[in-house]
Amino acid sequence: WSYGKPNPAQAPQVADADWPQRPIDYFVLARLEKEGLRPSAQADKRRLIRRVTFDLTGLPPTPEEVDAFLHDDCPNDFEKVVDRLLRSPRYGERMAMQWLDLVRYADTVGYHGDQDFSVWPFRDYVINAFNENMPFDRFTREQLAGDLLPDATREQKVASGYNRLNMITAEGGAQDKEYLAKYAADRVRTTSSTWLGATMGCSECHDHKFDPYTMKDFYSFEAFFADLDEKGFYGGANRNGRWGPSLQLPSPEQTARLKQYDAEIASLNTKLRTQTPELHEAQQAWEKNLRDLRDNLDLAWRPMKPLEAKAEKGAKLRRNPNYSIRAIGPGVANDNFTVTFQTDRANITGLMLETLTSGKDDKKQVGMNSGNFILTEFEVETPGAAKDKPAKVKIKSAVADYSQKGFEIAKVIDGKKDTGWAVDGHTKKETRKAVFTFDKPLPGGPGTTITVRLKHESKQKNHVIGRFRVSASSVPNPTFDKFAMPQKRWELIRTKEEQRKPEQNIELAKYYRGVTELLDPTRATLAEQTKDREAFDKAITTTLVSQKREKPRTIRILARGNWLDESGPVVKAATPEFLPRPKAADPGKLSRLDLANWLTSPDNPLTARVFVNRLWKMYFGMGLSKSLDDLGSQGESPTHAELLDWLSVEFTESGWDIKHTIKQIVMSATYRQSSKGSPALDERDPFNRLLARQSRIRLDAEMVRDNALAISG
Repeated sequence: WSYGKPNPAQAPQVADADWPQRPIDYFVLARLEKEGLRPSAQADKRRLIRRVTFDLTGLPPTPEEVDAFLHDDCPNDFEKVVDRLLRSPRYGERMAMQWLDLVRYADTVGYHGDQDFSVWPFRDYVINAFNENMPFDRFTREQLAGDLLPDATREQKVASGYNRLNMITAEGGAQDKEYLAKYAADRVRTTSSTWLGATMGCSECHDHKFDPYTMKDFYSFEAFFADLDEKGFYGGANRNGRWGPSLQLPSPEQTARLKQYDAEIASLNTKLRTQTPELHEAQQAWEKNLRDLRDNLDLAWRPMKPLEAKAEKGAKLRRNPNYSIRAIGPGVANDNFTVTFQTDRANITGLMLETLTSGKDDKKQVGMNSGNFILTEFEVETPGAAKDKPAKVKIKSAVADYSQKGFEIAKVIDGKKDTGWAVDGHTKKETRKAVFTFDKPLPGGPGTTITVRLKHESKQKNHVIGRFRVSASSVPNPTFDKFAMPQKRWELIRTKEEQRKPEQNIELAKYYRGVTELLDPTRATLAEQTKDREAFDKAITTTLVSQKREKPRTIRILARGNWLDESGPVVKAATPEFLPRPKAADPGKLSRLDLANWLTSPDNPLTARVFVNRLWKMYFGMGLSKSLDDLGSQGESPTHAELLDWLSVEFTESGWDIKHTIKQIVMSATYRQSSKGSPALDERDPFNRLLARQSRIRLDAEMVRDNALAISG
């Protein structure tokens, strides 16, 4: 009965022409008269305002609202109440409760740990849509394909979060393809049930046993959602909260603060890029100082020659021709190395430690007997005034090109045995570098010796550096790459300013601004502002949204729904074959937007029927067809088929106006009847038994509400 196009039937003739107040009443009264029955009397005003207030807002009326209605003698007194309730913000919340249940809204992922994710802006979108009386066809388009609309607004993108409401998982061991199949099947079941009142889920593994939905229909319907950018397994999302495409939703105040941050950061960056007379004067002094350095022919990192290398606990340290040192020896759990180096460099500003890999490509490692190391301390000494009392060199900072989480390079100079630097060496088998900058430059010069201690005192055993090299630099504020002095820049420094080309002066000035201590306060402020902005940005609300993939996934018919079996034929997006086909520019390339337009097409026999049937259930306790989610052959035929068709046509012809349709229902004489059953009913008649049951449901519900109000005072 539901697969035929609704018939726009005219309201039938009735004997009691004075009773109907809305077209609905003619259909109901005609049936009553046919059965030899009469309508119940209208409910008293107190009960009527309580009924409609609960039905439209989910809340009881206030005593003041009841008194105002009781003392209003205007002919349209009830209509004024209905209009007021339809304008209430609580109306949208009442309607949203039902809709959010249908589209399986939740604030958590559902599987395993059931972690939270942020999608509550979708909930607010639904509430606002009902309050603003958004036409149902637009409401449908924005949820299914808001992200595909031309120049999609922020609200339309939020609405597209409908496609992301399925359960998702970050559980270890989950198979990506398996869960993609689960998510896709869930969307078919939810969308078909919500909009079509169809049990399409029954055709996932075989053709539907009772309705004309086939497996091909199921997977063709699934193909509408193949363009969604998503993963099946969201590894790590339970820790970092990254559950796929999301949209940031800053408030106006937050947007203004972000702009302020950006302006401040841009100003600081401009300052770092701008050459001033003060900086130019300081740069000239810096260039002269570098030219005066004793070893000015080579300012880049220069490896130091190891003179002596010792290990405390049995490892053997082998010195190599390239000045690197390799630790060998089995069975050494932890060890400390002491190496004395010789260098001719003057004005030594810092040392660089390189941890070198060893072994074949498939077995490379940076540790001695392990893939990783934990360096707990890096200490530097010079001979000092007295030979038996070496002077310890103060290290002011340490930086590394990579640090394992929880094992940052700064922990090498914190003086603690239980902290240190590690580099994820088990998985990232690469040479790593760390630079240690001295508080004050060492004078250095020919024949200078420097002693370095590398300590491995972690509680974790077998985490000792396997091969390393130490280099020295005379560049102010050195680091691995940025501040090492390339030959090209040194040649510029050796050339007088007036002899350099303009672009060369610009290049050297840029380099100087990057190393000068004069701009350290600006760099520190920039780093602090950037960090504050990132923290502020992270606190802004986000919501899951739909995002289109560049290439849709291939959808196949899965034999018995088995996601491992890829032998089934490939299908394209299509609606069920027995229903009217979508009107689209290219029927072979249908999108989610085409699906949304088809669902609310005048040719679609189901969507309007399903929605108005749900509305009837909200206000009468039972739908005109009692099976709200199954309008197929296993569902119940409607008690008033012509009325359901009329409501469906009225709904679509009103422009899918939800409030208009609700008002048609609650303003009817049918709705305003007393819930007390007529004693004249013969309950041996099936239809009379149904009316009696509906009356008892209404009476019981109102008794519950009366009791609840009495308890609450």
